[in-house]
Amino acid sequence: MTNPSVPFGRWRLRGGRYEKAGLPVEALPEFARYERLVIDVAKGLYKRRHRERVRAPRGFTDNFELRLTDIQPGSVIPVLEAPATPEDALFNGVDSSIFEEARILIQDTLRSIHQQGKIPPSFPPQALKEFSRFGRSLQDDETLEFDPGTNHSAIYTQSIRRTIQEIADLDRFEVETILIGQVVSIMADRSAFEFRVGREGKTVSGHFSSDEIVRELKAYLDSSSMAPTVSISCVALQSGDRQIVEIQDVLGIEPVLPEEWNSRLREIEGLPDGWLDGDGMSISRRVLRQAESLLLDFLDSGIEKPRIYPMPSGGVQFEWLLELAEVSAEILPSGQVSLFAFSKLDEEREFELETSWSETSNINNFIRRSLDELAE
Repeated sequence: MTNPSVPFGRWRLRGGRYEKAGLPVEALPEFARYERLVIDVAKGLYKRRHRERVRAPRGFTDNFELRLTDIQPGSVIPVLEAPATPEDALFNGVDSSIFEEARILIQDTLRSIHQQGKIPPSFPPQALKEFSRFGRSLQDDETLEFDPGTNHSAIYTQSIRRTIQEIADLDRFEVETILIGQVVSIMADRSAFEFRVGREGKTVSGHFSSDEIVRELKAYLDSSSMAPTVSISCVALQSGDRQIVEIQDVLGIEPVLPEEWNSRLREIEGLPDGWLDGDGMSISRRVLRQAESLLLDFLDSGIEKPRIYPMPSGGVQFEWLLELAEVSAEILPSGQVSLFAFSKLDEEREFELETSWSETSNINNFIRRSLDELAE
């Protein structure tokens, strides 16, 4: 006969993804991490009370299993339940409610961190590592509330999670994040790969647990500096200063630029010196990376695809041709970008700007404003 279950606290998830109806599937692993945290804290409490024991007794968790039994409206309110303690349970007396005590201690600890910036001495230090893992899928605009409106209410955010890391002096912090970069090598026999991250070009090692990911990684593999830029959804280790140290697992991968854009950049990369009837400098990989970076910004900003041309001077030109106007952006070998826009009907309607390729906001604003105004 199955033991009856009882509520195990009350959660409310607010902000970000949780303002929509339903629970995002990607958040489900948080419940397993929470269960492991409760168990670790309960074991710490048990060993503190029974100092003669080196470890918790066999069967410690036999009568403890969290189940998600409902999701109620009101932001997102998941309902967790645990089995009621049976008469023949391993624990009795002072230890009979040890998992409930662990739950309350977790919330009291969160409140202490939030209000005083410190972890109370009653919290088992051996559970700190699991504590830092819990909540890793929370985004910066999301909050987890425990038992709202009660004496043991507490909130959990990424900011509080980072405080736990700092207090516990954990030099590495597990996060779920999205990284933009290039796959530069794969060691399939070790379920490992190397990934060059973002504009800084730092290469980090990574691992993957799914065989399906291997094919996807290989599809984007290129050891050159012009490997296609991809977006990787992953579990990563982050240092105290928020630098990615290692990719622990890959959850998904997809291209960032459309394939035709990548193909065009590869064509330009292959041009030798003298490509223009004996003239024309080859285009450096640095300029091509700058061009790719700007194309990524155009994509994010909703700017329509430009025509892409090599320049004899070793630069790359983007061009937008309207019926009665033209807009162009030239990335020069110096790293400067020369922007120009003009009307074919009114010679007084022309705009120009010189700026660095890294001033993406200025570049995007100029192009968007020029396209809008000259299209009228």
